[in-house]
Amino acid sequence: MYKKDQSAYELQILFSIIIPTYQRRDLVLRMVRALAYQEFAGKFEVIVVVDGSTDGTVEYLKALAVPFSLTVLEQQNQGAAMARNNGASVARGGILLFLDDDMEAHPRMLTEHHLSYGEGAQVVLGHLPLHHEAPRTFLSNGIESWAADRLQQLTSSQAELTLHDLLTGQISMRREVFDELGGFDSVFTHGGSFGNEDVDFGYRLLMKGYKVVFNPNAISWQYYDVQPRDYLRKLYQCGQADVLFARKYPQQAETLFVLNGSRRKLNRYFWRPIQSLPFLASFFTRLLSGLTLNLLDREVVNGLTIRLFRETGSAYYWQGVNEKGGFPNSKSVTVLAYHAISDLPHGSGLEAYGVPPNQFQRQLDELIEAGYQFVDADELLRFLSGRAGLPHRALLLTFDDGYADLLTAASPALAERAIPAVVFAVSNLLGKTNEWDAAKGMPRLPLLDVDGLKQLSQNRFEIGAHSRTHQCLTRITGEELCAEINGSVSELESNGLGRPRLFAYPYGEVNEAVRQVVEHAGIQAAFTVRPGRVRRSQNCLLLPRIEVLKGDVGWKLRLKIKTAGHLFASVGSVKSLISKYLGG
Repeated sequence: MYKKDQSAYELQILFSIIIPTYQRRDLVLRMVRALAYQEFAGKFEVIVVVDGSTDGTVEYLKALAVPFSLTVLEQQNQGAAMARNNGASVARGGILLFLDDDMEAHPRMLTEHHLSYGEGAQVVLGHLPLHHEAPRTFLSNGIESWAADRLQQLTSSQAELTLHDLLTGQISMRREVFDELGGFDSVFTHGGSFGNEDVDFGYRLLMKGYKVVFNPNAISWQYYDVQPRDYLRKLYQCGQADVLFARKYPQQAETLFVLNGSRRKLNRYFWRPIQSLPFLASFFTRLLSGLTLNLLDREVVNGLTIRLFRETGSAYYWQGVNEKGGFPNSKSVTVLAYHAISDLPHGSGLEAYGVPPNQFQRQLDELIEAGYQFVDADELLRFLSGRAGLPHRALLLTFDDGYADLLTAASPALAERAIPAVVFAVSNLLGKTNEWDAAKGMPRLPLLDVDGLKQLSQNRFEIGAHSRTHQCLTRITGEELCAEINGSVSELESNGLGRPRLFAYPYGEVNEAVRQVVEHAGIQAAFTVRPGRVRRSQNCLLLPRIEVLKGDVGWKLRLKIKTAGHLFASVGSVKSLISKYLGG
């Protein structure tokens, strides 16, 4: 009986209002209270997702008495995109309405959204004027002007939505639209950063051809109270987010940067070029921001101060762009090849191929600190086909064999840092052990099963093929060779892991016959373990990689990457010759 009554109640909920918030207790309390004055005749619910706040937001919200269903969710500080997705996951309404925590809803906001859906809309945008009680500053004045310009633009007879119009300040959509798009991309706001999760979502909306309507009468007043220092920090994060967007949608890269002033003379001839000299760029940024913020702290607000602040904003924005890899036009990518993420026994014969988990995490942090940018398989393939460039210092992480420790040791470390990767699985040994090493008397190590690989694929891992049984492919021919390569592709696909686009040659060994079979199998890119960087001019089925071994720590790893592995390959060759000579 309870379940029946509950279902009947849920069916009556038309709107689910989802509000992400972080460290703005008083503001979000005010906005939630305001929703009590909605004149909408139907039922709605409110879901507030507290994104790691430590200011008592959760406790105060739970103590609120409101005439609607209020759900309060808590999450670690993972950013607005993840907060919205988590809110949507528990929403019961057929229409999801995303509202920022500084938006006070007009009493007719829901009614107006409902009217637009009655006229066939699939997505509805509202008007976002400045709240009359918001602090009056030059920043809030700018927001007021922006809202008025946006209203005029979107209500004109020639209105055309741009990347900057589909904002999450107030946007609603039918539940099936949200589900089909897969929600917001949490990479953009990973770790609580700011920017472009709404632009990304809006772009996907437009590409899918949904009917997006702007309703000027659906109003939420923006209580804008952002301090200059916070505004500059957001501009820096916007620069980083724009690079991520340009990498994901290279066809929109130029449009996005133009919207953010890339062609403005001072940006074009000073702030952008100077980023190639980071110390000088940092000096000018600190000098200008110190001067400008000092003037603002003393309440000296005039035309000159505002102009200085604008240039400070440009400095922060382009610094963010540079530190995220700059315009994606680099001509090469370094590919790293890992094996086990485990501290393997000394003298086992495999010791060098196991990187202990703590060391692996230190390597990741060192690479991030050194400014390397991690790319995924999609970016690599777009680059190889000539459809896009790459960020500066681009790195692709790959893992051979598919050891079980990837799920317990590597994946959490990568997810924490929002780093994608590729795993090359031995298709006929899924859930078993490394039989190819055990046959030589080496320790048996567990391999991931199908479920483990599926979990990795949900955590930004591309699943590639590494043959069926890990034989050295250059030592077999004919049907046996075809079975090893074609069989690995078909087995992974039949297990629900998708058809592999990438292949890694066991032991890195390949000849022309092997390469041809890989090509006929439909593989788009295949890897050896020969040193070098991947460039567009190379054969896509003979790509180099740098093996990362247990001893590659600190300066040694950075030098190995800097020299594309050639230096260490040369040292290894010399050692082999000396050993052979002395042994002879």
